[in-house]
Amino acid sequence: MRTILLVDDEKAMRSKYKKILKKEGFKVIEAPKAIEVANVLMREKSNIDLILLDINIPEVDGRGIFDIVDEYAPELPIIVTSVHPLNDQKLRIPRAADYYNKLQDQEVLLKKIRGVLGI
Repeated sequence: MRTILLVDDEKAMRSKYKKILKKEGFKVIEAPKAIEVANVLMREKSNIDLILLDINIPEVDGRGIFDIVDEYAPELPIIVTSVHPLNDQKLRIPRAADYYNKLQDQEVLLKKIRGVLGI
C-alpha cells in the first residue's frame, strides 16, 4: 500500500482528499502545518511515497514546507495543490513533481498521483 502525506491546513480539504485517497487504496497521513510535516518526516520518511502540498498554509507556507521536505527527504516527490492557477504554482514552487488546481476534478488529481508514482 502506498502512503501519501497530505499537507493542508484546512480540515475539510484534508477530510475530502483523505476519503478520495483511501477509496483508491492509499494510506494517508495528515499534517496541517510545517512542524507536523517535519515530525512525520523524521519518524516515517521511509514509509512515505508522495506528498500532496497545499501552498496557502499559515505560519510557514507551502514554499517553506517544500524547503523542509527538500532538507529531510529530497527524494520524496511532491504534488503542489492550490486554487492558484498552475503557472502561479510553478512560479512559487518550481521543482515539484506536478501541480494540481483544487478546482479541477478529483480524477485529474488521481491521474497525477498515479503518474508521479508510476502506477
